[in-house]
Amino acid sequence: MASTDKHGDTEYRTSSSTPAPAGVDYFKFDVILRFVLFAASLVAVVVIVTGNQTEVILVPQPVPWPAKFRYTPAFVYFVAALSVTGLYSIITTLASLFASNKPALKTKLLLYFILWDAVINPINRFFHLAIHLLFSN
Repeated sequence: MASTDKHGDTEYRTSSSTPAPAGVDYFKFDVILRFVLFAASLVAVVVIVTGNQTEVILVPQPVPWPAKFRYTPAFVYFVAALSVTGLYSIITTLASLFASNKPALKTKLLLYFILWDAVINPINRFFHLAIHLLFSN
């Protein structure tokens, strides 16, 4: 007669020899992207602020005229928007680094990052659009 004992089958073993795969941790990638955001904002602010150009205006005699970012309101707003972006990236990078060691905070903080990124992004787009509209004549 056939045995009804199923303990010998590999299908009914309760212990597994391979552990379950761990989930992918995207917080390291998040920190890297936020650092790149800070670096790009910093470079853009430094280039705009330290730019030293001279435009030659043709009146009866050619006159050199300095062009600074402070002379154009769009560039002042551009520097302000990039400064806000840089500050935001510093704060969120530090928050990501802090939360990467605490798994209980990761999901909650990721939701907050999505919400705050959705708020900050249109603000930056507004400043970039304002600059584009002022200089697209």
